[in-house]
Amino acid sequence: MNDLTRYRLLAEADLSPAAKLLYSYLLDFAGGQSSTVWLSSRRLAAEVGLSTSAIRRNLHRLEQNGLIQLTSRYSEEGIRLTNKITIR
Repeated sequence: MNDLTRYRLLAEADLSPAAKLLYSYLLDFAGGQSSTVWLSSRRLAAEVGLSTSAIRRNLHRLEQNGLIQLTSRYSEEGIRLTNKITIR
C-alpha cells in the first residue's frame, strides 16, 4: 500500500488518532498489507509513544474495524506470548 492510499484509508476510517497512528506504524513495520507481525504491547507502546493500555485498546478497535486480526499465543506451559497481529 502506498502512502497516498494509506492516508485516504485512514482519513475515511472512524478511528481515534491514536488508532490511526498505531495502524500506520504496524503497516510500516510489517512492510504492507497482508503481513503478520509479532509485537508485544510494551514494545508497541515504546515505539509509538502511547501507554500499554492505550495500545491494547486501540488494537481491539483496529480489529473491530476489520483492519487487523489479533491472535493470542501461549507456550506449551501456558505462558502468554506476544500477540500475532495480521494486517488485512
